[in-house]
Amino acid sequence: MLKIAGGVIAQRRVDPRRLGWIEDRRAATRRGLPANQLYVDLRGFKRIDLDAVLEEERAGYQTLEAAGYDDRAVEEVDRRQATHSIIRIVDFGTAAAVVALSALGCIPIASCRGNSLGDKRHEHPAPMIIFYARRIHMPAIMEAVAEADLYITNNEAKLEAYTDDLRKMHRFAEALRPHIKD
Repeated sequence: MLKIAGGVIAQRRVDPRRLGWIEDRRAATRRGLPANQLYVDLRGFKRIDLDAVLEEERAGYQTLEAAGYDDRAVEEVDRRQATHSIIRIVDFGTAAAVVALSALGCIPIASCRGNSLGDKRHEHPAPMIIFYARRIHMPAIMEAVAEADLYITNNEAKLEAYTDDLRKMHRFAEALRPHIKD
């Protein structure tokens, strides 16, 4: 079953003066980051990668909708994500948004689909992505946030995009697509 996260505080407030950036050497680390010990460097995605991941997610959502979001369908989509997806290490439902942010030039450092699908417990209650962004990215990000009806706030020197409905992450990725160069 698709679960809408309750208690999500709707906020779209970002102070660009608080934005920081991660050094290339640190972003390329293979040992994780303090904010995410499972961090993997996902920089360098292009629009062609985003298109492929968007298609994977569309197919996954079609499978889920056809099965009424039952647990077996969720398990099948998760298995496909973990074994055949372009970006296997990211939860189904957040992958396209992670790739879109990377292709835009941001550096995603953590993501989670929350407890939105199936019975498997996730670290965060609601879908979210934490990422580094520069001020130049802000117009595209804020436009896509509004179009997808996502929420966003500062998280120390980073930004955190989050939502009550996992499907909005996919819409966010679609809304970022026109801002990404080939």
